[in-house]
Amino acid sequence: MKRRHLLQGSLAAACIGPKAALSLPASAATDLAGRQLSLSKRPKTFVVANYIANFLFVGGSQAVNQIVGLTADGWQQMRYAEYVRLTEAFPVLKDIPSIGGYHDDILNTERILAIKPDVVLLGRTQYAANAQRLELLQKNGIDIVVLDYHAMTLANHTQSTALLGSLLGRQEVAEAQISRYVEAVRVLQERINALPEAAKTRRVYVECGNEGTRVYGNSYNRTVLWGGILNRLQAHNIAADMKAPYAALSREFVLAQNPEIIFIAGSIWQNAAENDQMRMGLMVSREEALERLQGFIRRPLWERLAAVRNKQVFGVDHGSLRCMMDYAFSLFMAQKIYPGLFDDFNAQKEIESFFKTYLPEIDPSGTFVLEP
Repeated sequence: MKRRHLLQGSLAAACIGPKAALSLPASAATDLAGRQLSLSKRPKTFVVANYIANFLFVGGSQAVNQIVGLTADGWQQMRYAEYVRLTEAFPVLKDIPSIGGYHDDILNTERILAIKPDVVLLGRTQYAANAQRLELLQKNGIDIVVLDYHAMTLANHTQSTALLGSLLGRQEVAEAQISRYVEAVRVLQERINALPEAAKTRRVYVECGNEGTRVYGNSYNRTVLWGGILNRLQAHNIAADMKAPYAALSREFVLAQNPEIIFIAGSIWQNAAENDQMRMGLMVSREEALERLQGFIRRPLWERLAAVRNKQVFGVDHGSLRCMMDYAFSLFMAQKIYPGLFDDFNAQKEIESFFKTYLPEIDPSGTFVLEP
């Protein structure tokens, strides 16, 4: 295809295509809850209740000094490698007051009120769960800005990043990240749209491997996280019509659906103790990731599955979702679902380059995508 060369090379040399113009100045913008914002001046201090990595990818190392509160309860347990690498690079993060849970919607609004930041950044579910109490913060001069990187849509990712760029005075950095994301999605859509419908029928199963091999972990419908990616790829996600955004599918259902491609999402979850969870991402070697993936491949009765018989079981990093480098997973998964269509792309190198370009203080070594 004519445009295949656009995806070659590292990120540092690949902010390609027309840049997406930012039309969301800090003084007046709409957030991801559809709320009109009216900030009288650029904020100096933030409570980052969600998306700490995104905040730093846009703000850079200097933005650490603007954080006065974090959702640090459970951070080390739920995103161990992210916690270790960020606190190694920026030890001050350990001393910042926690205002709630990293992986739930519980916020300590009284503590936030005592800290009195200029802005609280939070996700959509956090906003919905705390709307009434957040009104108290606003009455006391604390602005609330809602972001969303969970829906995995181009619109929400780019709008959230534009907001961060405006709030942090880093519009050029935000524009560069948006430009790459927009270009990657454009290439995905162009190539996949050109395929016949018959090429889009391969059954795909994604499972979060935090529970280990004995318990089936969450899968995702078409609206969120890995399911949102599969929806973007026009893939046949066997969990697409599940009522809950995410839930575990039964073994019987998975066997009956007989997926032709399987992705096991991994991270380092300390709360799962030392089970045989899938491990991927920062701090995880290819050897360890491969050993863990083989445990899932050897599950009882999985030898019957087309994906296992044809060696189409892959690993992806769950911890690197929800930020502007996660388009790399869209392209990696597209490589496997549509063989030969995206061979000009290297997801592992792209993610490593993203770290080096936007947050070089972080050691990016790890395994972000895996094919045996």
